[in-house]
Amino acid sequence: MTDISKVAVYGLGNMGFPLARRIADRFPVQVFDLNQDMLAKAKTELGAEEIADPKALSATPVVVLCLPSPKASLAVLRQIAPHLPKSAVVVETSTVNPDDVLACRDVLAPHDIRLIDASLMAGVSQMEAGTASLLIGGEPSAIADCQAVLDAIAEKQTVFGPLGTGAAAKVINNAVAHAVMVVVAEAGSMATATGVSIEKLVDLLSDPQMGLHRPLTYRFAKRVVEGDYAGGMPLDAARKDSRLALDLAQTEGVPLFAIQAAHSVYEMAFRSGYARDDYAAIAKLWDDWQVPAVPKQG
Repeated sequence: MTDISKVAVYGLGNMGFPLARRIADRFPVQVFDLNQDMLAKAKTELGAEEIADPKALSATPVVVLCLPSPKASLAVLRQIAPHLPKSAVVVETSTVNPDDVLACRDVLAPHDIRLIDASLMAGVSQMEAGTASLLIGGEPSAIADCQAVLDAIAEKQTVFGPLGTGAAAKVINNAVAHAVMVVVAEAGSMATATGVSIEKLVDLLSDPQMGLHRPLTYRFAKRVVEGDYAGGMPLDAARKDSRLALDLAQTEGVPLFAIQAAHSVYEMAFRSGYARDDYAAIAKLWDDWQVPAVPKQG
């Protein structure tokens, strides 16, 4: 690819506009959005060129998408793909599934245009401050050819592997965060019902050794990844603690959803013979179901 003379940005919403601003600090930008007010703002504040016709992209080597849905991304790509220069790179920053990324690839491939997924990990304030992260998937050559644009968007970047893996990592991360939010809401309700200080509960849950970090930083990273379930807190003891939580919630009239569902997993693991293993051994159930939590060693 030749030097990046300009970059096109599609989508100027809450995240797209600060993204475009960061790119505009380093490159001339072309922009498009259905919102005329945002287009006017981009032209005034960023010195951006409005994309009035897809033919204006004939010499644009990098296009960045920050759109609200996979359907919107596909619609844009179908419109602009015939007009982009060969070997251009499209950067999909929206939150989508790997299948959505592959569908975009299939639209671009007949035109010899490449695609990478570079999912944004950030809120609007982080995007504006330059502390966002990018979770990237794609061919190394395509990533390299738009590296300067990626650097303009965010300094922190993690390449997860082939096309679609960055998008998958973002969806998985969000799934964990949203599921934990349900658990935390349930915990807060139980704490309020029993007179436990919310401030002190937050401190407890934030503790790096005893709180929410421990299952990820130790039990998943060491026990599950390494398959080391010897010693530690037995699964049967965790099952007992889970039952105590259910009893407490029932006594206090607190509805449970995530914690109730999680208890079922401990019951299944107990019935599968994992009672004396460390409680991270619940991950063995996914091995038994032929969809392991981590790749097989060797």
